Amino acid sequence: MQKLPKSAIMVAADFIRAIYEYAIEQISSEVTQGYMKLCQKQFVLSVPAEWSDAAKHATLQIAGLFPVTLIKETEAAALHTLKDLSFSLSIGDAFVICDAGGGTVDLISYEVEALTPRLKLKELVKGSMGMADSLGLNKRFEEAVKNLIGEEEFFRVKKTKAWIRANTQFDRKVKPGFWGKPTEEYFVNFPMADLDDDPENGLESNCWRMTGNNVKDIFSPLISDILRLISGGSNDPKLQGVVNTRKGIFLVGSFGSSVYLKSCVERDQPGIQVLQPSDAWSAIVRGAVLSKLPQTALVSSTKATQHYGVEAWSAYDNELDHGEKTVNGRDGSVRVRKFTWYININDDLMRDQELKFPFYRSLNADYTDEDLVFVDELYQSKDKTAPRNRSNGDSIKQNCVVKADFRAVDPSHFQSKIDKDGKSYFDVHYELVVKLESALMTFSCQVDGKTLGVVEASYSN
Repeated sequence: MQKLPKSAIMVAADFIRAIYEYAIEQISSEVTQGYMKLCQKQFVLSVPAEWSDAAKHATLQIAGLFPVTLIKETEAAALHTLKDLSFSLSIGDAFVICDAGGGTVDLISYEVEALTPRLKLKELVKGSMGMADSLGLNKRFEEAVKNLIGEEEFFRVKKTKAWIRANTQFDRKVKPGFWGKPTEEYFVNFPMADLDDDPENGLESNCWRMTGNNVKDIFSPLISDILRLISGGSNDPKLQGVVNTRKGIFLVGSFGSSVYLKSCVERDQPGIQVLQPSDAWSAIVRGAVLSKLPQTALVSSTKATQHYGVEAWSAYDNELDHGEKTVNGRDGSVRVRKFTWYININDDLMRDQELKFPFYRSLNADYTDEDLVFVDELYQSKDKTAPRNRSNGDSIKQNCVVKADFRAVDPSHFQSKIDKDGKSYFDVHYELVVKLESALMTFSCQVDGKTLGVVEASYSN
């Protein structure tokens, strides 16, 4: 297999750099250079709600911008969508944000927690994600054309400008314009393609007359997947128990602006208002900007999408740890490897909340500087019940490796101990502090309540 000239990460970095240069160029065309130099610039990148911590971390690494923060796309969409609706909202109102974009469909439910001094929202249940996206419609269109003209002819046409013209027409005219009526007609042109006429199926003179039924067949499976996602979220018991009735379902994103999608959701969710902002396609980028402006809406808490914890040697329990591998501790006790989960699925994660993961290390009395660089692993699991040991977990994965450098920490913080054989050693007790931001975790270390040491986190793929 031929090696690609650039890695996926480098391609993404080039893309972000090009977007940045284009944005600065456009802004600079409307203000003076002197003013641009004086302006303090902040950068916000939106990411899918279900992205892994590793993917978010990689995004920050390749961005090359400072200062830069991340925000979940659904959160950004919620901030923008509700910006002008605060006058009609009440505390306890619940609603669903369905972000049907170009690559994924993300669904998250929110509840209004406060109206003053600023609109405050909290996530009701952890989000869900599907692949019923706008790009999926383009792939379905490709399959429809292939079935119309045959596979061999399709691969010939796809190499020509005729295909670019036809695909552009479907993307810009048919997708956003379709209402779902069988009587609708759309004409997709394949100029100079030299296709054989097929009047029975609407193909004549290199032009395909698409009926409403043709387009509906393309939309059908993706619409069904989105309705299934929405039904799963809107019928959640936690949504049923809010103070007031659900306010509505908000459709945003490029596919979210589809008139046909809106009508399908309305039929599938009778009695619930389905709203579709006129600028639904740009709701995410607008919301990302709003997140950095004072006195705008704020998402105060989100839901954990998985368990987070650590694995360490702990006291052996005859009943719970039967059959697990054990060792004898320095104090003579029987120890077993066990997980302690500090965050569990569906836990409320408050904005800027700090969670502390306690650790300790035992050092020989003649420890060296190298011994003061501690490496700890943070684990994640999507198991319904957080597993106690590796033997009873199906989805345990390493989230990241955290390296804490204690070489500059005053040794007076270390506890002097004597083991069962009368030998001296030291216990170093410390806390790994995880700060929860909009879409990312940041790390630090504390000893005796003070932030000490240097922490670096490297993520698993």
